Amino acid sequence: MIIHVNELEKATGRTIALEGSITVGLPQQPGVRLEDFSFAGKARKEGELVIVEGALSGILKSKCAKCLAPTTYSFEAPFEESFTEGEVDEESDIHSYQGGRIDLAHYFDQVVMLEMPQIFTCIEDCKGLCPTCGKNRNEHSCECVNERIDPRLADLALLFNKENNK
Repeated sequence: MIIHVNELEKATGRTIALEGSITVGLPQQPGVRLEDFSFAGKARKEGELVIVEGALSGILKSKCAKCLAPTTYSFEAPFEESFTEGEVDEESDIHSYQGGRIDLAHYFDQVVMLEMPQIFTCIEDCKGLCPTCGKNRNEHSCECVNERIDPRLADLALLFNKENNK
């Protein structure tokens, strides 16, 4: 989504509405599909600043990290950035633009990266797959015994078993 600053200066109230589908240019995440991304908001000119406000929404589809079931993550994130033409201080919250146009794609990518969960789960308390039989423990219970003893502590377990058998 590109804002032409000269159009913004000519607009009534020096404000224009921004709305539409956007393309997110994130590196492909294995197993993650990005769908239906859109932005709704406005851009306004205040003195030398161009302020863009709105909300970015989208859908991320993947597989649950614990049970491999398909999962969908929808989000709506607030967006507010300020821009000025020319150079700005690196530590400033104000970004620069050149040539009378502001390309918001990079800023949208940052919002999506911050909103994306580190792991996708189908439900908050997903039980995952049984490591022995492979059943989805959210759908079926299994009678597998999954007691795994750390090999470094196996001798200690034998000691406890001897004491319990006395």
